[in-house]
Amino acid sequence: MQSPLPQNESSRLESLRSFRILGTSCEQLFDDILSLASLICDTPIGKIGFVDQERVWLKAKIGFDFDEIPRQRSFSAHAILQSDILLVPDPIADATFANNLLVTEVGVRFYAGMPLITSSDQAIGAISVMDRVPHLMTEEQIDALRILARRIVGELETRCTTHAQSPHQRLHLEPPRHRPITILIVEDNDNLRNLLRRTLEGVGFSVFSAADGADALRWSEQHEGTIEIVVSDIVMPELNGLVLSQRMRVARPETKFLFITSFGDQFPELRDYGANILEKPFLPSELLRRVDDILDQGHAVTGTG
Repeated sequence: MQSPLPQNESSRLESLRSFRILGTSCEQLFDDILSLASLICDTPIGKIGFVDQERVWLKAKIGFDFDEIPRQRSFSAHAILQSDILLVPDPIADATFANNLLVTEVGVRFYAGMPLITSSDQAIGAISVMDRVPHLMTEEQIDALRILARRIVGELETRCTTHAQSPHQRLHLEPPRHRPITILIVEDNDNLRNLLRRTLEGVGFSVFSAADGADALRWSEQHEGTIEIVVSDIVMPELNGLVLSQRMRVARPETKFLFITSFGDQFPELRDYGANILEKPFLPSELLRRVDDILDQGHAVTGTG
């Protein structure tokens, strides 16, 4: 069954192509955003797709190998007709979606897609999460998809503005320089822990990781060098992040803590930590910016540069 075209299809396509995203190489930023969406929604399949005239071109994907999907056999063609999330709890029983490529070839049995809507109100694509079994979505997960969709559009619009201001500027990528800073990541979700580690190692930090607070405390007791920053979840088995910080600071009062959490309002004692809190979901760039802020605060206190 064919999906109807948006009323503003011509201007929508013009807007999409102005971002010059179609056909570009894989980028860690978009892969990381999709990984966050998959982690938050607890789904094994996902994609960031841009709806071109005849196809949905995929900038990032998890759980399948297609680089593009025929528009008329895609979920995204329907998602861009929405102002908010498109939920398809049982696509195989819905004539609109039963012939979808991911339904027939990958076995998708649940779909949730948030349209990517620009500041000029053009829906150019969707960020989507999927599963091979029936799946429920909480309001918090849906809101997280809204946030991530806005971040994708914001990134594209920022790039477009930068390109317009500096049309001849080219970005020259250099290998990350080593930074003699040790960071310990404490997170019980394996995928998120690895994602955070890759993000920090990618800019040259020395990064170690622990699966929970007790594991982190044991590692800290054995580690002879300085630990500048601990990036820790709060809610973890055995030893939560707040108790970990109290115990570690007995032996390491110089160590700074950055707490990551979805439950900040449940821990009023976090007020004592001021700005050193990062609410989930967040982008890798936000983590890096917060870590740099903490390091800059330390330099200002000690008078170093």
